[in-house]
Amino acid sequence: MTLKEQFTYRLLHVISRRLRRLPNSARFRFAHKLGAFVFNRIPVRKKQAIQNIKTAFPNKSDAWIKNVLKGSYRLVSTNFMTLLAFPNSFESINFRVENQYIIDEATKQGKGVLIISAHFGLWEILGSWLGKNGYPVWGIIQRQGNRGADVFVKELRESYGMKHLYRKSSLDKMYELLKENNMLILASDQDAKKRGVFVNFFGQPSSTPKGSAIFHMKSGAPMVFSVAHKEKDGTVVISFAKIELNGGASIEAITQTYTTMLEEKVREYPDHYFWFHRKWKTRA
Repeated sequence: MTLKEQFTYRLLHVISRRLRRLPNSARFRFAHKLGAFVFNRIPVRKKQAIQNIKTAFPNKSDAWIKNVLKGSYRLVSTNFMTLLAFPNSFESINFRVENQYIIDEATKQGKGVLIISAHFGLWEILGSWLGKNGYPVWGIIQRQGNRGADVFVKELRESYGMKHLYRKSSLDKMYELLKENNMLILASDQDAKKRGVFVNFFGQPSSTPKGSAIFHMKSGAPMVFSVAHKEKDGTVVISFAKIELNGGASIEAITQTYTTMLEEKVREYPDHYFWFHRKWKTRA
């Protein structure tokens, strides 16, 4: 690592140690203040996020859109703080798990499991819950530009039982993991440019990664849709749902099915979505 990367790695460890000393309530307050600060002072992709929310909810007022975006900033900050403060942050969370039997039944098929998720809610907590509860989970992760940050995050995630594969890793390795009855978590909601398949998302054609559908079609691994959301009392809800392929087994039909499931979650908890992606950048 370069000196800059080494400094980043050590700095993140210092911040992590200090955050672990804070009670859960204090971390959440700090996360909310950080989210508010970034919202007001560091408007990176803020205009993009506002436009995305308007596209998804064209009939909502500017005040409603502003509140949703503020909530999104808070959730992103909470995700980051929770990861940095692990394991203390995990141990102080009150969980409720919905339909855990679905993930357990999928595991019993012996073909591996494709956990289809998204940049929604507390995705770091979802991964940590799976790892801490003994599920053989592998995350398909985007490599960080700063190697110090990349190593730090990788070590932290592996400490709670989630192993890593980078997005450009060998496909053969991914199929091998499924054959060994492991779980792959795939966040399948970013703009996939011309490589993706166009499906409907909030009434707009959206280029969506088709890797999840291809993995399912080639391996036979069952697909489970899963996200984590936070309720007003602080309870974190981990939910699992079967991806029912009533519309057929084509790449487009599979991708549309779980994209629709995501849209339903976003409509229910609009402030939980990561609106900062250029979701509709690629045109059909």
